[in-house]
Amino acid sequence: MVDRVFRPNLTFLGQHKKEKIEIIYRRHIFFLIIGYALSFILGIAALVVYFWLPSIVPFFQDGIGQVLYEIVILFIILFLLFTVFVVWVHYYLDAYIVTNERVMTIDQVDFFNRKIAEADVGNIEDVEVVVGGFFATLLNFGDVRIQTAGADSRTLFFNDIPDPYKAKNIILKLSEKNKNSDLHKAYTYQPKKEDNEKIS
Repeated sequence: MVDRVFRPNLTFLGQHKKEKIEIIYRRHIFFLIIGYALSFILGIAALVVYFWLPSIVPFFQDGIGQVLYEIVILFIILFLLFTVFVVWVHYYLDAYIVTNERVMTIDQVDFFNRKIAEADVGNIEDVEVVVGGFFATLLNFGDVRIQTAGADSRTLFFNDIPDPYKAKNIILKLSEKNKNSDLHKAYTYQPKKEDNEKIS
């Protein structure tokens, strides 16, 4: 599905050598459909006005009035097409990435500006799911709030993603696995020969 990709064979800028993407989330497809639906309704309204307004305003029926009227309608159509493009760009480029090492949020502010936040999976302290509203409950989407611990503690938000409870379970399992791996390395650490030479 376009709003979630499990274990994708993809890479991203800044990806670590042994880092693997577990899942990529986007906002629920409901928000893409709503954006397109609003643009479609506005487009229909513009067509109705285009054919109806000249019949009650004689100034727009011929001459300079007709030319100005068609130019305005053309700009409205171009604006609607631009809106459709912006809706798709924000939907597709806003992403939430979960890897075996990190969780990341990518917020496309505008065409040339984006905000990226990340946290180590092993530092995750709490994961909370918030599902509010009729459509969120009906279509099973909501927000996932990820609280991290440590010196660089922060809260990351996965907004309006599909099946948020499953996302929570995936993140918690990866966090637990990462912590257990770190504990195993700590308890089974064996100093290298070079380390013993430095101590002696």
